[in-house]
Amino acid sequence: MVTINNDDNYENENILVIDKIKLLFDRYNQKKIKQKYLKRKLTSYAKTSGFINNIYRKQAWNLLVHTSSDEYTTDINQIESHQYYEQIKLDVIRTLKRFPPNYSDSERSELQDELILIITKILIKHEELHYYQGYHDISLTFLLVLGEDLCLPVIDSITMSHLKYFMEPTMEKTRDSLLYLMPLINCINSECAEYMERGDVGHVIFALPWFITWYSHVLDDLPVILRLYDLFIVSHFLMPIYVAAEIVNYHADEILSKPCEMASLHQYLSYLPTEIDENTWEEIIRRALYLFENHHPDTLENLNHEWKIKCEYIENSSNKSIIRQRFDKNNNYNKQNLSQKSSTLSRIAFWGVTLTIGGLAIYLWNQTQLLDSTKFINLGDFLTQLYRTQ
Repeated sequence: MVTINNDDNYENENILVIDKIKLLFDRYNQKKIKQKYLKRKLTSYAKTSGFINNIYRKQAWNLLVHTSSDEYTTDINQIESHQYYEQIKLDVIRTLKRFPPNYSDSERSELQDELILIITKILIKHEELHYYQGYHDISLTFLLVLGEDLCLPVIDSITMSHLKYFMEPTMEKTRDSLLYLMPLINCINSECAEYMERGDVGHVIFALPWFITWYSHVLDDLPVILRLYDLFIVSHFLMPIYVAAEIVNYHADEILSKPCEMASLHQYLSYLPTEIDENTWEEIIRRALYLFENHHPDTLENLNHEWKIKCEYIENSSNKSIIRQRFDKNNNYNKQNLSQKSSTLSRIAFWGVTLTIGGLAIYLWNQTQLLDSTKFINLGDFLTQLYRTQ
């Protein structure tokens, strides 16, 4: 019996896609098709398969992302005196693992220096924007694909179309966008969503680095990162949230098998993207596109309202369960005592992890505000923003 290797099939499909994309560019260069038609076809490939080959990816990104001919500062004194320059420099130095292994030390050092300049030039141009840790991860990805000459205007454009909400003075819009994740999960797997809410991970902090770095900070596989970027540059800025919902949905059985408490669930959820192979990513992307088509961002406020009602029910039912346990006329004192200890430990674990995450987030934020202490936040402010009722 002949067996079919799925990896071989995947590779053959990739070769066919590359050939089709090459033919598209050839026809465009020969003036046989118009740019509008080329963009439409490239947008379709960006969603359904990605560009696979970096030669064509470079051409496609440069064509699909609308850029301007604005000039950027070349004044090195202005760059080095910028309020975020030192923080950017520190973050970029830590990007060692993001570089492919075929880069020499000198090549990597040269690109890191260029990345520092690129980010700072964009922030100088847009004075209203505030740097955040993770922006350098996204910028580096564009630099690796496009090179020094093309990446600056592309990063600038993507910043204003997709990332500006992460770069406001407060975390409010970022938090609000992130909180659409649970309503989406509830749409496609209500059992999993309820389990996560009961397990105190409904605040979805685990997905924050996925969202604000386009997964590039949590993934080591550059081809997978680039595949996701193909999708994100032609999609709504919330597409990473749709992808996150389908990542959770894909692993729902494993999530439901974990203890329903914050520490275990948060740890497992945080590392989910790193456990996904290329074929599975394609399935998740396909599902995310379908989810987006059926639940457009315009509908998310309604979904969020429905989810809040369900959360109130979950909270009330949990409270009733606690009351029933307290007044249960069960003589098994040892079991009851053990349950109370377990509940106490869960609460301690929840607040321990929450305070740790909150402390880290506050530290990172305050580090980016070293030159303006009026923008520092404390733990109370952070928790108020994170958990307050909308």
